[in-house]
Amino acid sequence: MADDVIAQAASGKLAPVYILSSEQPLLVDRAVSAIRDAAVPPALRGFNFDVIEARGATAQRILATAQTLPMMAQRRMVLVRDLAAMQAAELNKLADYLESPNPSTVLVGVASKIDKRVKFYVAAKKAKALHELEAPKDVTPWIRAEAKARKVAIAPQACSRLADVIGKDLARLALALDQLALYVDDRTITAEDVDDLVADTRERSVFELTDAIGAANLTLALGSVASLCEQRQSAIGVVVMIARFVRQLAMCHVANAQRVSDSEAAQLVGVPPFRLSKIMAQARRYDEPGLARAAVKLAEADRSLKGMDDTIKILGRQLGERVVLDRLVTEIITLGQGR
Repeated sequence: MADDVIAQAASGKLAPVYILSSEQPLLVDRAVSAIRDAAVPPALRGFNFDVIEARGATAQRILATAQTLPMMAQRRMVLVRDLAAMQAAELNKLADYLESPNPSTVLVGVASKIDKRVKFYVAAKKAKALHELEAPKDVTPWIRAEAKARKVAIAPQACSRLADVIGKDLARLALALDQLALYVDDRTITAEDVDDLVADTRERSVFELTDAIGAANLTLALGSVASLCEQRQSAIGVVVMIARFVRQLAMCHVANAQRVSDSEAAQLVGVPPFRLSKIMAQARRYDEPGLARAAVKLAEADRSLKGMDDTIKILGRQLGERVVLDRLVTEIITLGQGR
C-alpha cells in the first residue's frame, strides 16, 4: 500500500531498498516524494539524489551509485526509473545487493508491471522490499479523503459520479478534484458539477440511457437516445453498451441464485462494489425470461443497423438508426416487470 510506504517515510525509519510496482503513477509519485523528503534534505539533493533510467542501464552502474557514500549528509537516495525496461540479465545482477544493501543509501526502483518469476523480484519480495501500490477497490472513500485534504466539501452523489465517470485512474481523479475545487469555490461539489465540468457528454448520455433502462423509465431512455443521436454517436456502439448492461442484469440473477457474497457478486456482475446494490435493485425489475428476450431484441437491432433489413435503406442512415434505437429501448423496457 502507498499509505504504508508514506507512513514509514514520515516516521523517518526508512528501509534501505524500496521496489515500487504500480500502474497508478500518482501513487508512485507520492511514495517516491515521501521517501525523498525523508531521505535527503532539499539543500543537499544536488549531491545526494541520483536518478537513473533503467532502459540501457547496467547493474554495475546502479550498484556503483548505490555504494557511493553520501556527501555531508546522513543518507543519499538513488531512484531507478522503469525497472521493467531493464534487461533481465542485468536486473538479476542486483539481486545480491538486496541481501546486504548499503545502509547509507536508500535505493528506490520503480516499475509499472513486474514479472514475479524474475530472480530480482523474488529476492525483493523475500527481503520485504517489494511494495505493490494499488488503487482501492472502491475509490469513493479515497475521493472523500482527497477532497478533505483539499478542504473541499463533496456530496456523496458527486463521489459516486466521479467514480462512474473516471473509474480507478487516481491521477485523473485527483486532477478532476483540483478542477472542481476551483469551479465551486467555497460551496459543496455536487453530482451536477461533475457532469458540467468533468463527465464526457457521450459517457454521461450512455450512463443515463442504461440507468433509465434499469429504472424501466421509457421517457428518460428515449431522451437519452435522442441525445446520443444528436451527438452522432455510433448506434452500434450504443447497442453494445446496452447489451453489456443487459448482461450485467442477467448476472445479478445468477449471483442471487448462487447466494455469493457482495464482493463476489460485484466481481461476477462486473461493477464496483459501491454500485452493486443499485444494479441489483434494477435487475429485480426484469425477470430472467425477459432478459433472454431482450438479448434477442439486441441481436435484431444489431442486424438492422448492419443493413440486414430495410429500415436503414428506407429511412436513411441517420433517421433509420434513431428508429432502430428507439424501438430497441422501448421493447426492452416493456419487458420490465410490472409493465
